[in-house]
Amino acid sequence: MKKDIVIAVVAVIIVVALAFGLSTFRSDLPGSASTPSKASSAANAAGGDKVVMRVNGEPVTEREFNLFVMSAPEQARAFYASPAGRRALSDELVKLKVLEQEAKRLKIADEPDIKSQLQMAQSQILAARALEKLADSKTEQRVKEEYEKEKNTAISLRHILIAYQGGQVPPRGGKQPGSADAAMTKAATIVAGLRGGADFATAARAESDDEQSGQQGGMLGPAKPENLPPDIAGAVAKLKPGQISDPVKTQFGVHIFKVEQPSLEDLRPMLRQKVRQSTAEAEVKRLEDAAKVDLDPAFFPPPKEPTPAIPQQTPQGTPNPNG
Repeated sequence: MKKDIVIAVVAVIIVVALAFGLSTFRSDLPGSASTPSKASSAANAAGGDKVVMRVNGEPVTEREFNLFVMSAPEQARAFYASPAGRRALSDELVKLKVLEQEAKRLKIADEPDIKSQLQMAQSQILAARALEKLADSKTEQRVKEEYEKEKNTAISLRHILIAYQGGQVPPRGGKQPGSADAAMTKAATIVAGLRGGADFATAARAESDDEQSGQQGGMLGPAKPENLPPDIAGAVAKLKPGQISDPVKTQFGVHIFKVEQPSLEDLRPMLRQKVRQSTAEAEVKRLEDAAKVDLDPAFFPPPKEPTPAIPQQTPQGTPNPNG
């Protein structure tokens, strides 16, 4: 099974390796086979990077190894975090390193096309990192500002879901679902307990057939009522923070909703994504507007004037709609 996983991600590892190599790319790539020098070993020691493997004497540090792991698909990371996964990944790194060393022996990095590709890849990596830093530098304050705007129109939503026969969410534990009427009756009983003082999160963990949200106390996360399905939005829009809804039947099951005032932490992921995107766009526009660009007119000739459209002939005796 583990062997199959390794085979399935070999192609991905090559791509990851390329990204890794470019992220540590140096413009003074040597033209001969790599042999670690005393200076480079001292630099590694000074940097505090633990060497975890060597390939023909060339070190791979723990930081470099972990970069490979973090660049892999999410479903593969758990495997690579295990002892067997680290060993399997080391086998793939050996393949990569011996090929890289062979490329250096063949002086492939000196080939004009390869130089251009490496320089372009380095430019893309540096540009992406610069954009990330520019966006992050102004994100936190803007997130707080956006929260003040959004907190009165957004909600934090919890629910308890009771499955019924024909609904899209099955009961937990592999049980047979009851009828829709039975689900409504059970939900009404739960609502009565909640309005009597029972804790919503505890009830969700004990009763909800939506196991994923149930484990989190029924938390669905931040939302805006207008973005919810109409049957849910209609019930939720009537609630004030802290209130419990009557049972609401949807195609998924019978729901009990609770609305809460969203905190900054509730809305942070949504607002951060929104702010970072708008900040990044603004920063790129600022730098682009300030840039001095000179184009070779021979390579970038001015666009030709568009060819005038040929007027359509109107058949004789037919009214012209344009006049």
